[in-house]
Amino acid sequence: MTEKNSPPQISVNEEKELLSVKYIKSEVNFARLPFFALSRRGVKDKIKVEYKNIIERDGQKLEVLWKVTANAEYGYPTPFDKKVSKAIEYIINESGFPISNPIKFSLYKIAELVNFKASEKGNYSGNAYKDIKESLVRIVGTMIESRGTFYSKGRKKWISDVFHLYDRVVLKGEDLPEVGIADANYLFLSSWYLESLNSFYIKPLDFNYYQSLKSNLAGRLYEFLSVQFYGSKGYPYQIEYNKLCLLMPIEQQMYLSLAKQAFSNAHEELVKTKFLSHVVWEELNNKKWIIRYYPGKRVKDEIKQFKIGEQLELSLSNESTATFYDLDTPTIKNNTTTQLMQRSITESVAENLINSYPPDQIQKQIEIFDHLVETNSPLVAKNPAGFLRKSIEENYQPPAEYNRKQEKEITEQKRSQERIEKEVEQARLDEIQRQVDEYRDSLNDEERQLLRQETIELIESDKQIRREFVTEHLIRAKENEIIRERGLINSFV
Repeated sequence: MTEKNSPPQISVNEEKELLSVKYIKSEVNFARLPFFALSRRGVKDKIKVEYKNIIERDGQKLEVLWKVTANAEYGYPTPFDKKVSKAIEYIINESGFPISNPIKFSLYKIAELVNFKASEKGNYSGNAYKDIKESLVRIVGTMIESRGTFYSKGRKKWISDVFHLYDRVVLKGEDLPEVGIADANYLFLSSWYLESLNSFYIKPLDFNYYQSLKSNLAGRLYEFLSVQFYGSKGYPYQIEYNKLCLLMPIEQQMYLSLAKQAFSNAHEELVKTKFLSHVVWEELNNKKWIIRYYPGKRVKDEIKQFKIGEQLELSLSNESTATFYDLDTPTIKNNTTTQLMQRSITESVAENLINSYPPDQIQKQIEIFDHLVETNSPLVAKNPAGFLRKSIEENYQPPAEYNRKQEKEITEQKRSQERIEKEVEQARLDEIQRQVDEYRDSLNDEERQLLRQETIELIESDKQIRREFVTEHLIRAKENEIIRERGLINSFV
C-alpha cells in the first residue's frame, strides 16, 4: 500500500497541463471570509454583513467577529465589484511579488478581464469605465472590523483592527500625493492586505475556471472550499449550514428543501465541472443541517499542482493550519470518528479504519449497517460493532433489500428534484426579469439614453443582424443582455 504522505505520481504530460493553467494568488483571509454580496437583490438596502462565532483557541473560549460595513453614500460591494476585485488580483499576479503600493492598472484591462463586450474596433463604452470607477470607489469606502478573525501569517497572530481592502484609488489626471498629477490609474492596497500577500498567505485559484462559473455562489464556494480542501490535505470537508450561509453570505432558509434549492444550481455546476465529486446534506436536530463536500478531480489536480509548481507558495505551517478550522466545523475525518464510536467501535480502531480505507467506503458501510439495525437483521444481532468493522475492511456488498430501498429513494428523489428544478427555473427567469426592470427603472433619462445608444451600436456592429430586423423588441432584449453581462443582476444564485 502506498504511504499516505508520499506525493502522487504524475506523468510529464499531466505536469505540463497543470502548469499551463492561469492561477491568480488570492489572499486566504478574503477567500474564507465574506466581503462581496452574491446577489443584486436587496443590495441597495444592505448596510453590513456580520459573522460571529464562539470558538476555542489556546484552551480558551472566544467570541470572534468579522464585520463588513458599507459606506452610506456608495453602497455595499456588489457581485460586479467582486469581478473587478478578481481582475485586480490578476493584475497584481502579473506584476509579480513582492508587491508594493501603489498598484498601476488600466481601466481597459479591467474591462477586458470582467468580460465587458467591446465594440467592433475593440473599444469599451464610457458606461463600462464609469461602472469600474464606481466599483473601485465602493470597495475603498467599505470598512472591515476584525476581532480575532483575520490571521497575519507574517506576525503569526490573529488581528483585531478596523481597516479596508483598498485604501485609496487615484485615477489618471487626479492628484497623487507626493508626486503631483497622476500619469496613470493607481490603487493603494490596505496595509494588512498588502502584508498578507507578501507573506504568501495565499491560495492560488484557477482564474479561467473561476470566470467560467455562471453562478456567483459557485464562484464563492470554489474559492472558499479550495482553501478548506487544501488545508485538510484533500479530505472531504463539512460545515454547518447556518455558518456557511454567513460565510458566503447568503440568506438562511427555515426549511431543508428551500436550503437545498438555494444551493442546488451552484452545487450542480461544481459537480458537473469536477470540482466536487458529490455533496451530502445531513439533517440534525433543531432545524440544523450539515453539508459535506467531497473533492472532485479538479481539486486533486490542484493539489498535485501545489506539489510540483514552484510558484504556488501557499504555506501551511503548524501555527497557521489552525486558521482553516477555527472559524468552521472540523473536516469529515473527525466526524467519521464520532459516527463509528457511536456504533460501539473504539476510538483507536475508528482512527485506524479512517487512515486505512477511503471515506466513501466507510460512509457506505455505515449506511448499510444502519439499515440492517433498523430492519433487525440477524447479521448484526450478535456482534454489531464487529460486523461493521469487518464490512469496512472487506467492503461488503449491500443486501438486495437495501439496494431496492435505495433505488426507490433515488426514483422518488429524482421526481421531486425534477419538479423542484422546474419551479426554481421559472422563479429564476421571473427574478431575472424583475431585476432587469428594477435596474432600468432606477436609471435617469440620461443613463437610459446612454444605455440605448450603446445597445444600438452593438447591434449595428453585428454583421449578422440586418437593419430591417432591428425592432424595439430586439433593442429591449439586447439591453437586457448588457445589464446581465455587467453583473448588474444575479440570475443564477
